Amino acid sequence: MMKKVAFDGIPNEYIEYLAEPNYENVLKASIMHSDAVIIASEDLSSSLTKLIESSGKPFLPFATKDKFAEAYTNFYRNQVL
Repeated sequence: MMKKVAFDGIPNEYIEYLAEPNYENVLKASIMHSDAVIIASEDLSSSLTKLIESSGKPFLPFATKDKFAEAYTNFYRNQVL
């Protein structure tokens, strides 16, 4: 997968997680290329949590079903847009 992405001229430092394209590494590459991150699961691995927290990107912690609509709206309006 890394070779296919590198073919498009994307530098290796941006796709290093794709050297082993498993589920978690694809998520890590996605996080690194996102403007912001929404944690939509209570069961996030510690390595993904650490990456999100250290990325410097705005992120929304997990919100329960009864609170996520308001939390998402506030997040987008106040931190993303």
